[in-house]
Parts: sequence; C-alpha cells; structure tokens
Amino acid sequence: MSEIWNVAQESPTTAALVLLQLACFLGFGFLLSKEDMATHRLPNRLLAYWLAASIVVIALLGIFRSDGHGLLMSLLGLLLLGGGYLLLALISAGAMGMGDVKLAGVLGMNLGYYSLPSLFFATLLAFLLATGWVIGGVAVRKLTLKSAVPFGPFMLIGSLAVLLMAR
Repeated sequence: MSEIWNVAQESPTTAALVLLQLACFLGFGFLLSKEDMATHRLPNRLLAYWLAASIVVIALLGIFRSDGHGLLMSLLGLLLLGGGYLLLALISAGAMGMGDVKLAGVLGMNLGYYSLPSLFFATLLAFLLATGWVIGGVAVRKLTLKSAVPFGPFMLIGSLAVLLMAR
C-alpha cells in the first residue's frame, strides 16, 4: 500500500487531512489545467491559494502525526522540485515558464511529505506524458515539433499518479 494511504489509515483526523489534501490536488489541479490549456498560463492567485492550503494541511499532518521529519521533507521537496524546474526554465530559452516552476514547488511540497524519490518519478512521468502527447499530435498533424504545449496538466497528472502510488 502506498504511503499516503498508510497515513490515511492512522486515525480519522489524518484520514480527513489526506482527503482534504487530495481534494485540493483535484480542485486546484482542475482549475490550473483548464487555465493552462486555454491560455498557456498558470495564475499566481490559484498557485498561492494552493500553496497556502498545502502549508496548512501538511503542517496539521505533521502536528497530528508528530512528524517533524515529514515537514522537513515537504520543505525539501518544495526546494528540490521547484529548484529543478527553475533550472530547466532558465536553460530552456522560454520553453518552460515561471508558472511551471511555481507549480513544481507546490507539487514538490505535497509529494515530498510522503516520499522524496517520488519527485523524480513525477517529473519523469510528466515528461513522458507530454512527449507522448506531442508525438501523437504530430502523428495526426494537429501539432508540430515547434508547437507550444501547456505542461502544467502533465505535471499535475504525473504528480497525482505518483502521489497515489508512492512508497
């Protein structure tokens, strides 16, 4: 069983917090994906709300579980994934935007609480999904190799899949 489900089974309080975290993931993920697909932008306002909600939920998980280590790993996840995407944004000559970097920080915080290796797998899955999307789009002649593709939805799908399976 994955780590998130183990935490949810510890007590009714942790179960409620895990469900709240997943509800935020789905709600904010849907809104951010919808906006990114429509405008190729991830609004700072939504990212800030999700970051604030994540801080509260993860802090409460840490308090109710007496889990200072998880809190530190969450912060480390934010720094590692956000920093990794910042590096990609800086070297990609505009192919990746700062919205993706900010989203990576929020995703890193949520994933890092449960598993730091999940950061790598979520990133790998996001890039594989995006690559498959572009190859499929090129094959049906809806995209070219130079087409702008919103990356946020792929980050969100990859992270959610890994979050639900991370050990």
